[in-house]
Amino acid sequence: MCMIDQISTYDAAKWMARLTATDGAISPAERKVLSEFADAFSIDRTKLVRLAYGMTNEVAVPEVEIVNQKEKNGRLFEEFVVSLLADKSIFKLLAWRSDKIVGDTYAAENLYPDLHIFHKLDVAEVEYFVECKYRISWGEDGIDLSEQFNRYHFHAKARGVELFIALGVGGTPSAPEEFFIIPSRMVKLDTKIDRTRFIKCLCSQSPEALHNYIEHYYHKRVFK
Repeated sequence: MCMIDQISTYDAAKWMARLTATDGAISPAERKVLSEFADAFSIDRTKLVRLAYGMTNEVAVPEVEIVNQKEKNGRLFEEFVVSLLADKSIFKLLAWRSDKIVGDTYAAENLYPDLHIFHKLDVAEVEYFVECKYRISWGEDGIDLSEQFNRYHFHAKARGVELFIALGVGGTPSAPEEFFIIPSRMVKLDTKIDRTRFIKCLCSQSPEALHNYIEHYYHKRVFK
């Protein structure tokens, strides 16, 4: 006897709902499967999905947590950049801002760049901002830094300090294939950036390399 003949559509739907709810969360992919099952067997998809969500409340300890991958990548890349400030004799992290938002409510400091850094150079002590961006690839048309760049740029200008874009491309957020430190003055507002133009902004991934890069930049562009 075929297994399908031994269980009713109603019971199968209940088992589908329970299966998707087992880990304590309903992912978008699981919701799609439930909807497709409901459509295939002429079941009310809304009721089936609601049943699954109701069953998640019965799970004492969820097995998984749905994480926004883009946000996760961003946080991991920020941690990578902060790891380059390991030499406390020359670097000091003055601020590391979060991007926490609930609805339209957020701290005013979230409007500022990710990192505020104090840096002891050979001939001077400076402060600057760093906005961290990670991308899987350059894409066909380059990388869009988003409209937020304008706000960061003008904030840094108002404070009289430099702004750099720390850009990781490829690899993983914790170990990007390429790492760029791009001075904001090199970026035209409302335009995408491409690898060819910014290849000279490549930076080796070590505290010493970051120090030397910033030192060279200030001597060439700021202290001249």
